[in-house]
Amino acid sequence: MSNSPTALTKPTRMFVQFFWWLKNVAEYYPDICIDVGAAGGTPSINRSFKDSLHLAFEPQPSFIPELQRELDGYRHEIFQMALMEKPGEMEITIPDNAYTATMISPDYRESDDRKLVVEVSTLDLQLNGRLENKKVLLKTDCQGGDLDVIKGGTEVLQHCDVVIMETSLYRFWGDHHPDFYDIVSYMKSQGLVVFDILEGTFKPSNRALGQVDLVFVHEDGPLRPNHRW
Repeated sequence: MSNSPTALTKPTRMFVQFFWWLKNVAEYYPDICIDVGAAGGTPSINRSFKDSLHLAFEPQPSFIPELQRELDGYRHEIFQMALMEKPGEMEITIPDNAYTATMISPDYRESDDRKLVVEVSTLDLQLNGRLENKKVLLKTDCQGGDLDVIKGGTEVLQHCDVVIMETSLYRFWGDHHPDFYDIVSYMKSQGLVVFDILEGTFKPSNRALGQVDLVFVHEDGPLRPNHRW
């Protein structure tokens, strides 16, 4: 095995590989795909599930034109708002890389980071009554705010067959930033367990694994029909 840093690759399978498995092995195809923290869109979801209704939530106005272009041709709705545990207004911190903007008020606040006050709602308020008898896939990519999104959607969560959450192995934004244990234990309390681990990002500082996307399903749901090896 090479010791060269260039030999490092993604530690787990890609989104598209998992979605292929969902469709072709598990024979699961969602009626609705929910993308929270959509930024400019998630092509792997849209193109894997072309016939689904795609609901995208993104608070940064600069991303909306790109998101609209990505979803053009699919059945979709775009919500220019953030989702958290409670509705209201919140400040989003936007570094130079807008994809790393966060709602959880980092302990470090660089003087040149932009601040933007955005509308905040919850999953339960926005999707009340829309998910009955539907197959639902939910994905969150909220730079540390993912658990707050889920806590604002406990009713929605019970309608979701598959939940994909960006999950950090470190508390990058401070002690209040939920880590791997916090997310896994909360989801377990809601009846969902880890089903797969997707992609992953290495820390630039030392190339240790920093983030992964965890897939959750209902512990006794149809995607976990047995415990046989």
